[in-house]
Amino acid sequence: MRSNEAEQPETMDALIAGTPDPKEDLAASISYTQAIVDRRIGLMIPPEKASPARLHQAMRRTTLAPGKRFRPLLTVLIAEAAGVEDIAVYDLGCTSELVHAASLILDDLPCMDDAQTRRNAPCAHIFYDESTAILTATALLNRSFGVVAGLETFTAEHRIKISGLLSGCVGSNGLIAGQLMDLANTNKGTSIENVERLNALKTGALIDYAVIAAAIVCDFSEEKTGHLKRFSHNIGLAFQLMDDIKDRLMTAEDSDKDINQDINKATILSITNDDKAKAMVRDYISQSKDGLSQAGLGIDGRIGALLDLQFAFLDA
Repeated sequence: MRSNEAEQPETMDALIAGTPDPKEDLAASISYTQAIVDRRIGLMIPPEKASPARLHQAMRRTTLAPGKRFRPLLTVLIAEAAGVEDIAVYDLGCTSELVHAASLILDDLPCMDDAQTRRNAPCAHIFYDESTAILTATALLNRSFGVVAGLETFTAEHRIKISGLLSGCVGSNGLIAGQLMDLANTNKGTSIENVERLNALKTGALIDYAVIAAAIVCDFSEEKTGHLKRFSHNIGLAFQLMDDIKDRLMTAEDSDKDINQDINKATILSITNDDKAKAMVRDYISQSKDGLSQAGLGIDGRIGALLDLQFAFLDA
C-alpha cells in the first residue's frame, strides 16, 4: 500500500472539524486528537479478513488496543504548535505507535520478560502463539517504514531523514540496544547513571523519534531541534521511571499489564526510594518543559496538557 489517503480521502479540515476548543477543555481536545490517531492507525493495517487473516488480525488487535497514544500525540502537537497541520503529520505520528506495538510484543515473549498480560488482555504470544507474535512484530516494524515512504506530502529529503532517524532510534544503538541491555540487567552494583542510560535507549529512543520527526517536517533550526532533543530525552527518562513506580505501587488491573516484572532488575527504585524516585520524575518533567520553552513552543497549550495527563499518577 502507498498512502492511505488514496484509499480513504480525507481533508484536514474534515478530520479536525469536531475538535473541542482547547481554550475550553484541553483534555477533551487531546482525547479527540487521540481518536483521530486511532482512526489513522486503523487505515494503515489491512482489514482482519484480508489474507493472511491471522496476521492482520494480530496486527490490528495489538495496535488498536486501548492506549494513550503518547508518542504520536507528541508528533502531532509539536507540529501543530509550529503551525504545521496536515493529515500526513498524523500518519507520521502513527509510525511510532506501530513500532511501539511491535516492541511490546517482543518485550512480552517468553525469551524476554515472559509476560502474560498487556493492556488488560492476554499478550500476543498467549492469545495466538509465539510464531504469530514474532511475525506480527516484524510486520508492524516493516509497515512503519512503508508509511514513512508513502508520506508524499513531505519532500523526499524529509522522508529520507525520517527513515534514517527511525532506523537509528530502533536499531542496534537505539531501542534494540536498550532491550538487550535490559535482558542483561541485574539488581547488582549499578548506578543511577547506568540505569538512565538503559532507560534512554529502551524507552527514550522511540520518544526521541516521535519528537525529532516532527522537528524534521517543520524544518526547525539545529538550535531549536537541540532544545527539543533535551525535551524528549527528559520525557523518556520520566516516562520509564513513572512506569517503574507504577510497577511497584499499582495492581495489575490498574496498570493494564503484569506487575513486579522488575524485581530482579536494577532500576532507579531499587537504588533509591519511592519519594526520591518521584522527585526525580518531577525534575525530569521540569527539565523537559524548559527544553520545550527554549524551543519556543510553550508549555501552556496542548503539549503541556498532554504531559500533565501522562504524569497525573504522580500526584494521585
